[in-house]
Amino acid sequence: MITIHIEDIYPGLLIFLRATGLFLILPVFSGSMIPSTVRIAMAAILAYLLAPIFGDFGGVPGHWFIVVMQVIHEVLTGLLMGFAVRFLLYALEMAGEIIAVQIGLSMSTNIDPITRTSATPPNTMLFSLGTVLFLVTGAYQFCLLAFARSFEVFPPSAIFAPQSFNTVLAASGRIFLLAVQISAPLLAISFLVNMAFSVLGRAAPSLNVFMLSFPVQILAGLTVFSMTLGLTIQYILRDMQHLPELMLHFLR
Repeated sequence: MITIHIEDIYPGLLIFLRATGLFLILPVFSGSMIPSTVRIAMAAILAYLLAPIFGDFGGVPGHWFIVVMQVIHEVLTGLLMGFAVRFLLYALEMAGEIIAVQIGLSMSTNIDPITRTSATPPNTMLFSLGTVLFLVTGAYQFCLLAFARSFEVFPPSAIFAPQSFNTVLAASGRIFLLAVQISAPLLAISFLVNMAFSVLGRAAPSLNVFMLSFPVQILAGLTVFSMTLGLTIQYILRDMQHLPELMLHFLR
């Protein structure tokens, strides 16, 4: 007869809870195309691999309230680490919305195959681009390594520092910064097209410049968007390199 003691599975349970919180938010793994059972299985595999490495975390608490607090602590820690990575895709989604408004594609919406939500074509393209780069560059591997190291720098008994809130706010501000950096060329070309048609409207009042500007704005916007795609990838890769460090920085 096999006897299982709670002391033997408790460390793995805490790791499993933190991994579950991570996979609820982490790009690609949190997508609707991945079933919940697969995410739970991946969290269980991480717990099985990491539990022998990090010991017992001080044993099982003697009171049920402490156990509940540790459960909430681990799930919240995993969610926070997932948000550190997710912020990059939030910035790409915001940049896509700005670009769609500037080039006149805000009314052309479709269903994003990853998130299964309504999105504009630039939004879908940038989100898919960020997801592909996250996979092909191996950034997800470094994020999983950062997750494993989180038990060294932030064990279940650790307390969130007050400066962690400031770190999260600063990372949230970078969402707007990256979105503006990516969409800046489109903002400039949209301004120039609108200025040119404003002058044309003054010179030839009989022309319906409002209707004429739409195809020109879309053509100019898509041309500039394709020309600056390499610069956009550089911005994404620059921020993607700092994701594992940001995950741990959120906890300190």
